[in-house]
Amino acid sequence: MNYLYMFKLLHLFAVCALGHENKRLLLNDPDVLVARLSNLEQQNQLLTQLVNQINATCRAENADLQAKYLDLVSKMAQTESHLQHHDQQITASKVGMHACNDFKPFLLTDHGSTYVRWGRTQCEGTHTELVYTGYAAGQRYVHVTYSSRFGGPADTLCLPKDPELSNISTTSGWSSLYGTEYDVNGFAQDSVNNDAPCAVCRNIHASSSIVIPGRHSCYSNWIKRIRWYSC
Repeated sequence: MNYLYMFKLLHLFAVCALGHENKRLLLNDPDVLVARLSNLEQQNQLLTQLVNQINATCRAENADLQAKYLDLVSKMAQTESHLQHHDQQITASKVGMHACNDFKPFLLTDHGSTYVRWGRTQCEGTHTELVYTGYAAGQRYVHVTYSSRFGGPADTLCLPKDPELSNISTTSGWSSLYGTEYDVNGFAQDSVNNDAPCAVCRNIHASSSIVIPGRHSCYSNWIKRIRWYSC
């Protein structure tokens, strides 16, 4: 039994030793080395191609980023130019607003259109102000014979209540103004034999005013300022 056991151990040792020797021979085989070198070259080529692809991608992305950066710089310059232009416009607008504010009193007080309200002492309507009140006057209402009194007004006048006399004397002739009074009470209660008042008014938003006889409405592009007759 001991001899058989020793024989089996020797056989196992021989097999293991023989296998180990074969393994060392395979590692030192030139074909194996050539195969491994070929594999390393292929991997090196693959890595080189990958690096080249990465470099090409980086160069393309870098060029794209540079182009975007230059475009952004150009847009920022344009935006800054537009902002400067807008600032100039805002400054000019502020100057214009100040100028308008400076001229606003002038526009409100020195412009407009005037008209006369007969038989009234006040003005009506929006944006309208009273200039003065007075009394209606004109030519004598009947024809009389006087050869030296010419030059009376063709239209009825609204005379102010505080006239300024010229104190100029003349002997060549003169003309007379006659006041207007009511003969009946049709216009107002207890108005008979009373002087007819008048009011000179001004609309600060109107450029011109006219009175259209025979109509109670205005023509196109005209706005009625007084009921019944003034446009």
